[in-house]
Formats: sequence, structure tokens, C-alpha cells
Amino acid sequence: MTGNDDEWVPVDGELDELPPSGDTPPWYVDGIRFECSACGKCCRNHGDGYAYVYADKAERTAMAESFGMTRKAFDDKYTERVPGGRSLVSKGDACVFLNDKNQCGIYEHRPRQCKTWPFWPELLEDRDTWDEDVASFCPGVGEGPLHDFATIRRTAREAGS
Repeated sequence: MTGNDDEWVPVDGELDELPPSGDTPPWYVDGIRFECSACGKCCRNHGDGYAYVYADKAERTAMAESFGMTRKAFDDKYTERVPGGRSLVSKGDACVFLNDKNQCGIYEHRPRQCKTWPFWPELLEDRDTWDEDVASFCPGVGEGPLHDFATIRRTAREAGS
């Protein structure tokens, strides 16, 4: 952002979905530092809305093929019907594919929900939500590269689709 504190001006035209004139920009307008530390904490159930790992038909088909299974066999063994679709089943408090080294056993074929973590629309609503539902347990927050506003917005759109 350039200009005085009351003015919202994109830098180099890279920002998209700017708020209407007079609206306050999102709290993450200057970007967010994040780098996955491969700790596996995001693959664990955090309760209240974070209990499911949704996977659509195409994602489940890709996962099934990676195991040499039909999608039906994969669904029967590794998914369950939940409100809003199908979710990967849990093993204890974690995704069934989180291995004993806290690594994803299906990383190359993980669902969009996993690929877009932590830039989900509901986690970006306000700074308090981010701090409580992400930064409180994720050691990658505040580390690594700075993800700019446009990248965060694109990822959030992908997560929400």
C-alpha cells in the first residue's frame, strides 16, 4: 500500500479484489509469512468446524488410482459421508494418511483443502480467527516467504471452490 494511511492504493497493480473505496482493507493486505514446517499439526482434528478433510470425486479418484484401487473401494476403506460431502476418515485425532513421522502418505494426491492450508476464506476473515485457529498451533506462521495479498486471495478462492 502506498500513500497516506487513509488511502488504499495497490502496489504495481498486483493486488486484486480491492475493497470498495472507503472500506478497510483486509488485515493481511501486506501479506503473510508462512512456510510449512511439516509438523503434521494441521492434519489433526482441531474440533469446531475442523474435523473433516473433504475430498471431491476427482480427488478421491486420483487417490484411489495411486493405491491401485477403484474409487468405490477407496471410498469404502478411507472415506465417510459427512455433512457437506465425503471426508477422509480419521485415525485417532488425525487424518488416516498422516504417518508415524507426521508426514502425509498421499502428499502428491492430497485434497485441495490440504493444498490450500492455511489460506482458507474462513481463516482469513479477521486477525483474531487467524491467531486462534492457525497461529496458535502452526509453527509455520510467521516463517518463510512472504505470501502477497494477490497470492493469498487466489489460494483462498481455490480453497473455497
